[in-house]
Amino acid sequence: MPLTPPIPILIVDDEPDLRDLLVEALQDQGYAAEGADGGAQALALVRQKHFPVVFTDLNMPGGLSGLELLRVIREEDPRTTGILMTGYATTESAIQALKRGAYDFIQKPFKLTEIEASLERALEHYRLLRENEEYQQNLERMVESRTQEITGLKNDIERLFEGFVNASVTAIESRDPSTSGHSSRVADLTVGLAEAVNSTPSGPYGGLHFTPIQIREIRYASLLHDFGKVGVREQVLVKAKKIEGDRLESIYQRLHQRTLEATRDSLLDTWSKGRSFDHELVAALLTQQQEETRHLMDLVRRSNEPTVLPQEVALELNLLQDLTYQHWSGDRRTLLEPGDLDLLKIPKGSLSARERDEIQSHVTHTYRFLCQIPWTLELAGVPDIAWNHHERLNGRGYPRQLMGPDIPVQSKLMAITDVYDALTAADRPYKAAVTVERSLEILEQEASVNLLDTEVLRIFLEARIYERTMGQGRTP
Repeated sequence: MPLTPPIPILIVDDEPDLRDLLVEALQDQGYAAEGADGGAQALALVRQKHFPVVFTDLNMPGGLSGLELLRVIREEDPRTTGILMTGYATTESAIQALKRGAYDFIQKPFKLTEIEASLERALEHYRLLRENEEYQQNLERMVESRTQEITGLKNDIERLFEGFVNASVTAIESRDPSTSGHSSRVADLTVGLAEAVNSTPSGPYGGLHFTPIQIREIRYASLLHDFGKVGVREQVLVKAKKIEGDRLESIYQRLHQRTLEATRDSLLDTWSKGRSFDHELVAALLTQQQEETRHLMDLVRRSNEPTVLPQEVALELNLLQDLTYQHWSGDRRTLLEPGDLDLLKIPKGSLSARERDEIQSHVTHTYRFLCQIPWTLELAGVPDIAWNHHERLNGRGYPRQLMGPDIPVQSKLMAITDVYDALTAADRPYKAAVTVERSLEILEQEASVNLLDTEVLRIFLEARIYERTMGQGRTP
């Protein structure tokens, strides 16, 4: 059961002032906190909804004690985590409370920070338990499936390898959290597309049938298709703008400094000709220089976006080429560092040719990594499938510029699912999300110019494979 904000929290205490204070404080922290004045009201609320964490006073007159309440609540909802609060705490009472099922024990009077810290620990404990439950459920399903195919020691090896694949996917996505879930979604889509090919009775792929082992091979290749990104520099992997960070800030600072220098030089020239100080003249000079600087800053800002660079903007960038500023050493230096202008003139996207080559190298890194794994004979195609998922039918893909007949069918399937997921994924630093409808149009455009396989795309659309991941971090 995932923790989706706002997380419900129940406060049980017969002291209304304290109860209301805690409820309001937790609501201010973004929790869906509710209060109950005793065991009866608390149980009524628990029977209506699930509370991951329940804070309860230990001693409440006229009803259930805190420990009794937690026992009953756990019978009703075993996933609830209980925390006891009391003003009569002893070491023995704390030990007994923990032994009898309470997760934590807080002594009154307490600070809100203690409540918040205890709540964070309890929610982390809750999350880990749920993840473990989910993992166990998935593991049990996997064991049941594998038992039908293999026996004994081979089954243990399969489970171990599944863990390795999942850990590898985690390693990939830790490099770029904004792409979290991409590998799993591509695997889901590609497997679904392969199964749809199996159900296609006619056409170019009517006679093609993937066995269960081949489906597994496709899944592994899809899960690991981006593993080579671990070998790409992080600043390139998540680069959102053509120039970023301190480098961009330095350009703006130098433009600002140039404004002051130009104003200063104009004033000195005026005064050298014998004219006296004139406020209006100074203001006019400064305004003129500021307007020019604002224009140049805006030019840099517009050019720095990863969208398509208009030709007129690219030409106007030449204004920056010969601009200089005075370095602190007294030397005149060019305002742009070597290569800055080339970066700003990138026609589309945020990557230079060299950086794009580095990004594209991830496929070769993936291939080399996967070739180190001693695959069984049935799964020996995993490296090749992953290696070729960026190849295109007309030879304009990478890394080897293969033509259509030389590209494995499994890679053609993954090419479509990979592009689709990349388009529809939620906003990333370097691109905005694209709607499902527009993404499907783009796929059709790429198929029309012989980049993607037309027949595979037809199956993808008619079988509505794209719906398998709708709602998983995609734009509607």
